[in-house]
Amino acid sequence: MNSGKQADMKITIAGCGIVGTALAERFAINKHNVTIIDVDAEHLDYVQNIIDVMCINGDATAPDILDEAGMKDTDLFIAVTSSDEHNLLACLVARKLGAGNTIARVRTTQNTKTANLLRDEMGLSMVINPEMDTSREIFNSLKYKPVGRVEPIAKGSAEIITCEIKEGAPICGVAIRDLNNVTGTRILICGLKRDENVFIPTADTVIQAGDILSFAATTRNTLTFFKKIKYETEPIKNLVIIGGSKLGVFLARRVLEAGVPVTMIDNDEDRCRQLLSLIPEADIICGDGTDANLLEEEGVLSSSVVVAATEDDSTNTMIALYLSKVAPNTKSVIKIKKSDFEDMLYSLNIGAIYNPKYIAVDHIENYVNAMQNSLVKDEVESMCRVIDNKVTILEFNISEGMPNLNTPLKDVGLKKNLLIPLIYRKGRPFIPGANDLIQVGDIVIVATMDPEINRFAEIFA
Repeated sequence: MNSGKQADMKITIAGCGIVGTALAERFAINKHNVTIIDVDAEHLDYVQNIIDVMCINGDATAPDILDEAGMKDTDLFIAVTSSDEHNLLACLVARKLGAGNTIARVRTTQNTKTANLLRDEMGLSMVINPEMDTSREIFNSLKYKPVGRVEPIAKGSAEIITCEIKEGAPICGVAIRDLNNVTGTRILICGLKRDENVFIPTADTVIQAGDILSFAATTRNTLTFFKKIKYETEPIKNLVIIGGSKLGVFLARRVLEAGVPVTMIDNDEDRCRQLLSLIPEADIICGDGTDANLLEEEGVLSSSVVVAATEDDSTNTMIALYLSKVAPNTKSVIKIKKSDFEDMLYSLNIGAIYNPKYIAVDHIENYVNAMQNSLVKDEVESMCRVIDNKVTILEFNISEGMPNLNTPLKDVGLKKNLLIPLIYRKGRPFIPGANDLIQVGDIVIVATMDPEINRFAEIFA
């Protein structure tokens, strides 16, 4: 049986911008030994005042600075400075000085290809491209037009779906305990947002119009559920991207490969000429994406999905607000960069919100979780956050010695505001009932309001 001691790691982060600071905060909460390196002494002082980490002022590509940070004892080195080349070089030097694993953030297609090509030679464990990863997540969500987010779980055999319940939906006024009987399918609601409150619902919770739900289901059951509540389930017919950003280009390529027409709008003539060569299959329009007349003339208001992906958070928000008023049947997706802006947008419920920086943080955190799981078997394998990032979905691989195995779930005491929405066993996902057991070899999905849970033993009361 595991001793119960957490497998703390020594993690060094080069760069204390938004991503570096967010990583440091999460790792410090989980009791890892964190060091941050940055050339900005003032910013380092700020970080050290709010997070319990060690800070070193200097260039993360300099061997003496990395030696000071203790590369020989470092389990993981993460380079997330503003320069792709700097990150790659820092990882190379850190690896030569003894760092166990290295992760580099890169932002351009060319640098991503270079890093992947030279991964083994450079000793890179992982390459993160936030815009590319975000385009993948947005693309995954396009399979269901009514939903805000789609998070694959249990080896892709099931999903966590987030959607809003419309006025007049057949499940309005239905208690969660009766939901499966009413819809004729099996789903389990993991989290619910009503007005400004986010919570884990109980069986007695009655669904209301305007509720935002996150639920676990297989793809087949998701489609059945949407049909029963009279939501559109047909594939999207077209996609409009406003803003010729890197994210927009990555997303356009994915959508075009799936055979869906793409229109991209940008107000910079030089950028439009570049877009014509980068994505020649797309329809490129040079114009202002906030111009109501242009949106109407180009048929944007009748499109299936509009992605606001300019480099300005305010512009993206204005576009989504306008679409929510004049084109309520169009699905809106919003790219933002500032986390404080993100909190405000959640209260508006105007579309699916994606922050590339925090998607990168989640992917790196999942890598660290997997590293820990190889040392302490009941650590979180992977995680994601849904409903304003307030509900955490955790994935555990079950092995010998874990607590409460082969005990009916009705006899297992779970922590408050926590539930088990899905179990994956021998290639099959299922929604567990009161008499189901957790067995060795299972993948268990947990939904919780407690962001500090990172071990299977910690889910029990």
